[in-house]
Amino acid sequence: MIPVERGSALGAHIKSCWIVLLLALPGPAVAQAYRFPSSSADAASFYPTAYKDQGGQDWNCGSTYYSGHRGSDFGIGGFDSMAVGRDIVAAADGVVDYTNDGVADDCTSGECPGGGGFGNYVRLVHADGKQTYYAHMRTWSLEVTEGDSVVCGQKLGEVGSSGASTGPHLHFEVRQGGDQRDPFAGPCSPDPGYWVDPGVHGGLPALTCDGSDPCTAVAELSCNQPITARNDDPGSASDVLAYACTEFTYSGPEIAWSFVAAATEPVTVSMTGLSADLDLFVTDGEACAPSDCVAGSTSSATADEQVTFDAVQGATYHVVVDGWDGGTSGFQLALACTPPDEGDDDDATEEPPDDDDSAVPDDDDATEEPADDDDSGSPDFDDPPFFPGSDRSSAAGSGCRADGSGGFAWVLLLGLRRRRALRDG
Repeated sequence: MIPVERGSALGAHIKSCWIVLLLALPGPAVAQAYRFPSSSADAASFYPTAYKDQGGQDWNCGSTYYSGHRGSDFGIGGFDSMAVGRDIVAAADGVVDYTNDGVADDCTSGECPGGGGFGNYVRLVHADGKQTYYAHMRTWSLEVTEGDSVVCGQKLGEVGSSGASTGPHLHFEVRQGGDQRDPFAGPCSPDPGYWVDPGVHGGLPALTCDGSDPCTAVAELSCNQPITARNDDPGSASDVLAYACTEFTYSGPEIAWSFVAAATEPVTVSMTGLSADLDLFVTDGEACAPSDCVAGSTSSATADEQVTFDAVQGATYHVVVDGWDGGTSGFQLALACTPPDEGDDDDATEEPPDDDDSAVPDDDDATEEPADDDDSGSPDFDDPPFFPGSDRSSAAGSGCRADGSGGFAWVLLLGLRRRRALRDG
């Protein structure tokens, strides 16, 4: 099909004036951070197939790149997945600077023409002057036109395989002053990183828009006071795709509770009674950032989940329950820890006597089964903490390569796709 470029000379002039006005507003231009550019319903279908080439390595000094690649590629699993329709959304607020549509979207050779190698694509300009590109889109799927003002998370179109592509995927690119920037920060990236929450290498950035809280606690948990809940209860969201203590991606919904440690001690969080595959995470800090994950349990199917972490007195933690592949279920959630000291009850007449000032009867009895030697009044945590594993595996993905006409050097890419395999609970 013949490439179609929307807009007239007059329209381009109006568009340029609008962008100049946007960038010339009073006050300093604050750098914008990006969410992962897909909807919560479709995000779980994406997986990274190639990061920006940082001189023979990717941003994390790994091998998920190919020579000359100037952006970040995210596959969706092939043409069957493309036929379902996988959303591409704006990574941040901005103005549509340019669009191209009408290019065939069935390319597999990496050498198909159109859009200077980008095929069908959208370019946004943001208030801080950076541009984001969304390339290789599905034919006639674009839902915006030049000059449109868009908000973070607004649908731009759908994933395709147009232009210099080897299969359906999203090529996401950041440019500033004409130079390509890596949205990921890492030991082998010179850029500061532009995601709100980048997730982990091999995973996906979060769906959280800049300025919004990625995780809002619905209530506060207390030691030794179990609760019953569901991960789709009021207050849940589907924004967090990845946690720093796992490489896997989640489509939610997730729900969180806060917890303030009353003592410096090990704390065990247990989740039982599942009817779907939910996973359990603990994050450290007031912001409930998934990048601050300190413990995670990712058992398969409906297996119970349990994590143990070293709490610090006075510190705030968040306990997060997230659904794998959109799973929802009721569950029971409990924290095993020592309750706060309620006063000295060392009465010589107490049966049995208490000698630890904890308001908990002393259970250091040599006949106890099993013995407890930590004077905490709770089960002994001297055994190694339990961190259940998992065995999600990987498969091939898609990428892009150049036709040489647009100044882009593209080569065939085989990526890795994260999938999940059941294992014994």
